[in-house]
Formats: sequence, structure tokens, C-alpha cells
Amino acid sequence: MKRLIGLICILVGVFLMIGMLFKNKDLFHLSFSRDKAVTTASAKKEEIDQLDVSLSRFRVKVEPENRSDITVSVVNGNGKMYAEQTGDTFKIRAENKGFLFFSQFEKGELLIKIPTDYHKNVKITGGSGVSEIDGKGKLSLQDVTLKSTSGRLTAENFSAKRVEIKATSGRLAVSHIDAEDSDIGATSGRADIKDVKGQLQLGMTSGRLTASFDTIESPVFFHMTSGSAKFNLPDDGDFKVQGKKTSGSINHSYNFDQVDSEGRGFTGIRGKGTHLVDIEMTSGNLKLQ
Repeated sequence: MKRLIGLICILVGVFLMIGMLFKNKDLFHLSFSRDKAVTTASAKKEEIDQLDVSLSRFRVKVEPENRSDITVSVVNGNGKMYAEQTGDTFKIRAENKGFLFFSQFEKGELLIKIPTDYHKNVKITGGSGVSEIDGKGKLSLQDVTLKSTSGRLTAENFSAKRVEIKATSGRLAVSHIDAEDSDIGATSGRADIKDVKGQLQLGMTSGRLTASFDTIESPVFFHMTSGSAKFNLPDDGDFKVQGKKTSGSINHSYNFDQVDSEGRGFTGIRGKGTHLVDIEMTSGNLKLQ
């Protein structure tokens, strides 16, 4: 009996190590990196064209501040951060140092402060964590790339030339963003999109999505593979909703001026129908209201 218990303990240890090696390759690499972990790092804004942040089971909060440098600090929890300035790129890597079965209770927290007059690029990629980016109406950036493989991602109150936001699962919330071109996609989980101005590309593969528009003054393209979606359209406007579906349903309670819903197509016009809302569905259910 004792031998059996001992064998089980050895096997559990082996599986733990295998899990750390293969399921969390980046974490294993960082843990044995020769880089020196730090708790705070900064770079002068005039020297940086891109802030590049990579996270593993870490919480991150981004906020603007009237300052001359970009600062990044570990403020709570357990975790390690590595910082490096390579040319005009400020690279940050942060990972939770807990074991696989307990790391969810020990997540580190990263605070990033960006100068209000920094107008370049921001890229944040992370897995199994919480990302909160609130520009408070004070950030005007060039290219913004935000990617999350799980957890929660919130992005709001900033402007940019181009925005790319992708969430694989968990919760995605995007609101009050003004960009020339935005590409927002959710693979599963729940996504809430509100008041994104400029040309918008929306995509959803399963899950549930709600998109609310205060105005529609630029093209909107929506591709839906499955799941359910709801569009809250503005009370007044000058746009045309044009939908094509392979299967599923498009239902509406919105007061269009003209409606044509025969066959697999749907067309709803408000005003002159100047701005296009183009919808392509493989399956699922869409409500227009």
C-alpha cells in the first residue's frame, strides 16, 4: 500500500513538470531566463514608438497620466516582470510564478502609466488574466493591439488610428473608442461593444455579442459563425442594414423606413441608407432593435 501511494506521488510530480513544460512553455522559459526580474521599469516617451507587453496569468491596468515617461510597476500579488528597451520598442514580460493548480489565487498585478502626449503604438497580449485599458478620454494613439486568450479584457475611452482587439474566451467589453479603422473579434464567451466610431469590422465565433451604436456614420461589417448577437441601432440615422445568412435567423423590432426580409437575405433602410451595415451569418441568431 505504501509503495502504491509513493508511486502515485511520483506520477503526480511528473505530470506537474510535464504540464509546466508543454502547457506553459513561456512560463517555464521565463522562470529559467537569465534576465533579471524587476518590480518597476520606465522609458522616455520620446524614445519609444511601441510599448509591447506580454502577460501570463497576470492582471494589468493601463491609465493615462501627465508625465514624461512610460512607467510599468508590479503593484500587487505574486509574479515576475522583465523589462527591456530594444531600439524604439519598450518590451515588458510578466508572468505569475505560482504552480499550475494554485496560480489562479496568486495572480500578480501590473500598473502601466502612459503619458497623455504619447501618440505611438501599444500592444498587449495576455492569457488567463484581467486587462483593463481606460484612456479616460486623454489618450490618442496610433496603432492599438489587444489580445486575450481567456479572462477579461476591457478597453474604453481612447482614440487611435487603427485598433485590433481579439478575445478567445471569457469576457470582452469595448466602449467609447474613436478610430479610423477597428477590427474587433470574439471566439467565445461574452462580448459587449458600445459606441465605437469609425469603420468597424466585427467578428464572432460562438458565444454572445451585444453591439450598441449611438450613431452610424461609417461602414460596419459583421461576420457571425454561430451563437447569438444583438444590435442596438440608433433612434435616428442614415444607414442600410444588409444581411445574408446560410442558416439561423435575423429578427428585428427596429423601426426601419423600408424592410425586405425574403429568403435568406434581409435589408432594412433608415433614412437614405447612406452608411452600410453589412452582415454575413453562417448560423446563429441575430436581433436588430
